[in-house]
Amino acid sequence: MKDPRALEQLRQEREAFEQAKAQGVHWFRLRLCMGYASLFILFGVAAACSYIVLNPAGYSMAVVTIAATTLLVDMVSLAASIFKLVLQHSSAARLRPVTAARSPSRRTKPTPTA
Repeated sequence: MKDPRALEQLRQEREAFEQAKAQGVHWFRLRLCMGYASLFILFGVAAACSYIVLNPAGYSMAVVTIAATTLLVDMVSLAASIFKLVLQHSSAARLRPVTAARSPSRRTKPTPTA
């Protein structure tokens, strides 16, 4: 390839691909950190609520009811989050070639004229 325009286009396409790849890595790290942070928060809330529910003598019935409801909502939201973020992994952009050049097999052949 000696055409300067084609070389520049290839350079830009390569740069766009590398940028998309780097952004994919950053988004993966962010999702991973958010997942770990939410697990720690979940277990903290679950531990506090479980303590209140399992030891109701020192608390009023309203506090025990709120703790039980919070524990239930926490577990349901965890299940929904896992399903949404982990099992439905369609939110991540798929890396694919970004070159706009056509391969030789796809070029149209001129039709013979009579």
